[in-house]
Amino acid sequence: MLGSFERIAEQEYEALLHPIWSFLCDPQTPVSSDVIFVFGSLGFDVPRRAAELYADGWAPRILVSGRLGPMTEHVFAKPEALVFKDELLRLGVPDTAVTIEVAASNTLENVTLGMAALSEAGIAPGSALLVAKAFAIRRCLATFTKHHPEVAVRGCPPLGTLAEHRDRARAAFASRLVAELRRLDDYGVAGDIAVQRIPRHVRAAARRVQRLLDDP
Repeated sequence: MLGSFERIAEQEYEALLHPIWSFLCDPQTPVSSDVIFVFGSLGFDVPRRAAELYADGWAPRILVSGRLGPMTEHVFAKPEALVFKDELLRLGVPDTAVTIEVAASNTLENVTLGMAALSEAGIAPGSALLVAKAFAIRRCLATFTKHHPEVAVRGCPPLGTLAEHRDRARAAFASRLVAELRRLDDYGVAGDIAVQRIPRHVRAAARRVQRLLDDP
């Protein structure tokens, strides 16, 4: 039997998720910065966006952070940071412009270990353009705000619509967006990120999505 998400039209599906998506993914206009800070993941749209920002002259250096995670450990043969670096070099970014960090296993470690890697390279950025999966960019910004408030950050994820960014089945993608809201709540309470105020209409949308997810 098809689940609830498989029975609704694509337009209805996107409208249902739009409030959550718009809150989580709110791309900012890039400005001249010290570094492009890249969070490892499975999607190659992330390093490609970083390469675009570099080619456009927004920052002179790229930091890529990440080891293998649940989504990549059976796909990549080496840490996410190294895979992304290969893609950056393929796209024309010079090796001398890329710093890598291969130990981070979560967003908090991406930030803390990535900043440590930059420090070891003699770089103390006062500003950074953050590049990550679109629906995770708010959490990346909140992590920097909590742990490195001295760095002015802007979220510059890969551009595109919700449909273009959907990287898994309908129900799984909807579940992941709802889970991202829970992470914002939980990580804020734990002190891992700056506390995020989630608007009531976004929480209401999440409840509607969860009801559909719970519908057999």
